[in-house]
Amino acid sequence: MQTRMASCLTALTLLSACSGNPLSFGGSDGSTQKLAETAADSGDYETSEALYRQAFEANPSSVEALVGLGRSYTGLGQYNRAESALLAAQERKPRDTDIMLELARTQLAAGKNTDALNNLDRAYKKKPKDLRIITARGIALDRVSRHTEAQALYRKGLDRDPTDFALLSNLGLSLALTGQTDEAIRILRELVNDHEASPRTRGNLAIAYGMAGREKEARQVLAKDLSEGQIDSNIAYYREMRAMLQKGENVASAE
Repeated sequence: MQTRMASCLTALTLLSACSGNPLSFGGSDGSTQKLAETAADSGDYETSEALYRQAFEANPSSVEALVGLGRSYTGLGQYNRAESALLAAQERKPRDTDIMLELARTQLAAGKNTDALNNLDRAYKKKPKDLRIITARGIALDRVSRHTEAQALYRKGLDRDPTDFALLSNLGLSLALTGQTDEAIRILRELVNDHEASPRTRGNLAIAYGMAGREKEARQVLAKDLSEGQIDSNIAYYREMRAMLQKGENVASAE
């Protein structure tokens, strides 16, 4: 149950990591770092880690290289190394909201939800209109079961950009997890037809259908990406979540 819940809520984290523009820290350590950034943007984290390592060794004072290493290690699932690199970068630039955001993304990926929220609270105070920070902070609030606050924050971001994909998708999943399935389905059913849609987007819609007890439709959505056995496992999981919600238990707190 705990593993499957973590997978469900990881969808929230990864949408944050993909939303908005790539982080930019100014300055450059030459062509190696530029190549590293290109590799990271394309998801080739092994290459970006090697190139950021070269950039850092050439210039150990480079905050940009440290942040790049952190991002690369996060992409590789090496969360302790990522956090160490980003904390070192934060020591050098403690007021930099981009570093706070990147660190929080790593902490969310590692399941350190409270630490992530603390960083995002600080970043949000400095830049309350930054949609990247709004999205990530909403995710952190959802991950610590503060769903009402999370949904209000997503809606605040949507007041600024009513079409933002990450905000809409995270709002839809958050609503589904709290049993507000009609609105969740309405939001997510449209998003799965967007060019940004991914298996994770379809998974969120399947969760919404599952939480509504609409298992046939959930199966149809899941069939695009999963095997029959995986679909059966997910359907069983949705039943568990529905049962928890009916008992008045907070679904997200089961992680």
